Amino acid sequence: NFRDLGIEVSFDCPRDISLDGYPNEFSQAILNILMNARDAHEERKVAEPRIMVRVFAEGNRVMVTVADNAGGIAAEIVGKVFDPYFTSKGPSKGTGLGLFIAKTIIEKNMAGTLTVRNTGEGAEFRIEVCNG
Repeated sequence: NFRDLGIEVSFDCPRDISLDGYPNEFSQAILNILMNARDAHEERKVAEPRIMVRVFAEGNRVMVTVADNAGGIAAEIVGKVFDPYFTSKGPSKGTGLGLFIAKTIIEKNMAGTLTVRNTGEGAEFRIEVCNG
């Protein structure tokens, strides 16, 4: 789907990093974030759309960042993106549950954190989970 839309997705993940937890739920959280990035690129018609997924360790924590170049999240709504039923996509496109579910999975089920910030080019979601 990303390739069909011309979105370049790149990964920076050392092979020696692993994470204990719930792989299916963790995958769902990542997928929700990726789908939002895809939707932002599609909606904004970004000329050279890119998504970068990085995985790295800091001490006993594993970090995953998902960054795009779709222009970021408007300042007035960035604090609401994890709220249940909040969507900026309109009623026909989103339920407003994807990022809420992702945050619940990471923070309640895996005792981690999920945050978002705007970068110069777009949005960056950051997952931090203690490993071990």
